[in-house]
Amino acid sequence: MTAASERAPASATGTDPATRDGLGLAVLPAVTEPVLARVAGRAGEVDRAEADLWDGLAALGELDLLAAPLPLAAELTHALARRCTASAFALWGHRSAIAYHEATGTPLPGGAASGVVALASGMAPAFKEEAGLCEIPLLATDSPDGGVAVSGVLPWCSNLRPGGWVVTPVCWEDGRRAVVRHRRDADGVRVKELTGLTALDATASGVLLLDEVRIPAQDVLTRDLPAFRDDVRATFLQIQTAMCLGLAGAALDAAEAGADDVAREVLAEELSAAAEDWQHLREALAAGVRAGGPSDDASSGAPPSGASPSGASAADAAPSVAVRPAELVRVRLESALLTGRATRLEQKIVGGRGYALASDTSRRAREAAFLPVQSPTETHLRHLLARAGVPVPTDGHA
Repeated sequence: MTAASERAPASATGTDPATRDGLGLAVLPAVTEPVLARVAGRAGEVDRAEADLWDGLAALGELDLLAAPLPLAAELTHALARRCTASAFALWGHRSAIAYHEATGTPLPGGAASGVVALASGMAPAFKEEAGLCEIPLLATDSPDGGVAVSGVLPWCSNLRPGGWVVTPVCWEDGRRAVVRHRRDADGVRVKELTGLTALDATASGVLLLDEVRIPAQDVLTRDLPAFRDDVRATFLQIQTAMCLGLAGAALDAAEAGADDVAREVLAEELSAAAEDWQHLREALAAGVRAGGPSDDASSGAPPSGASPSGASAADAAPSVAVRPAELVRVRLESALLTGRATRLEQKIVGGRGYALASDTSRRAREAAFLPVQSPTETHLRHLLARAGVPVPTDGHA
């Protein structure tokens, strides 16, 4: 029995949290409390790239929690984002890459489950190509030994820590597609570090340049890219959504706590609407996670049957009813939009104190500024919904 199975309580299915401390999907093991406290205490240093955010993930790895099932993984990501979104973003990338291995039945690289080795998700081009927004930029050629050689440039990838592994899509000139993994430090791999990033300097982000990188056959995870996308889509988007709701909830908590009588009066409608939308989106995310993933028409983008604009009824979905891709996309987009609104509300209420770069208010606003460009970007998500015939959310509340 693993440490995670020993320590992690049963899923808190059916809960309806009165606060925004959790998503109601699983109860975090008590042993995570000191880890989360350390993450919160170092958020400012991580923001300034003066501390290694991976220390928090490695601590979770020591507790056997980095490969936790999706409900607990979403709760962990949410909890991290309430304290330090850069750390939550790193966990999303690592846990998504674990999901890629799970979906293909590929054993994890040594040290990945414990956090000794970092995993990077470089799958954005695969989803962008599916939406007709770009082509996969990594070109593969066959090797006589059954492996492949890969060349090309991946313009953005995070968790590019020395000693780690990267999972990417590749394409052949004849139209074939595959998903491969390679060592970050393999021969032919070069990383151009990206620095000066808003709130993300500690995320080991960079441009990945590959020149005839040899991928042995055992490191080709799958040659069926469409099926792979369908298998991992839910985890990829739902953990991102959990991150958005964690940051949004922290900002709303700070806004409510900091509001004086005047702010509570003049901003009452905005505060109430944001709080209501947060709860609706939490319910929609919880329903999707419990449903266990997307339906088998995952690339169709068909709108969900009977879904309300706010997702208020989604929590009542039966576990056997799969969530359509368009609903995953809608909840992800609305959660990101809510996060922008929530951090702006916090800024309005906190005032000048929140304009100081060292303040939590400023950090949260800068963390939220990343969400429109995190892949899938806001433009990508809006494109998917429009193509599926689903009403595209605006920046206002539902």
